[in-house]
Amino acid sequence: MNAQTLPGAEKIKILLTAYQKHATELLAIEEAQQKLTTLLLAILGAGGSFLAGMGEPLSCGPKQGVTIIVVAITIIGLIYTVVRSRARATTRALLVRCEEALGFYQPEAFIPNDTLYGETLKKFPSLGGWLSWNYALVPVTGLGFLVVLWTL
Repeated sequence: MNAQTLPGAEKIKILLTAYQKHATELLAIEEAQQKLTTLLLAILGAGGSFLAGMGEPLSCGPKQGVTIIVVAITIIGLIYTVVRSRARATTRALLVRCEEALGFYQPEAFIPNDTLYGETLKKFPSLGGWLSWNYALVPVTGLGFLVVLWTL
């Protein structure tokens, strides 16, 4: 049996299940990105404060090692952010497709002389990029950390 042969009520049930799954996944993706950014900012900020409060500077070897760690963490976080951003946009697109299938954009399907969702909500997949742009704070903070490290 395929979707075209299912009764209308079954199709709606399947669509609602898919919609809920995508909404839950979108929340998880967005929360994971926020947690990563917050964690990296906290680590780099605390590390910079610790270094600034040290009585004597680190020698060149440890400075180089810490620099490699900061750069690696920043790059790994950037890759993670790019992958998560793509997943977020794809999941948002799936949500809009479910909304279209449920008739949320159809005139008079739910509201007389109007649609439940306006045309602007179809742009939902392209919104939310601020989560990725928030990550830009991490390299800036990492750079500040390295300035503290190398100027002590």
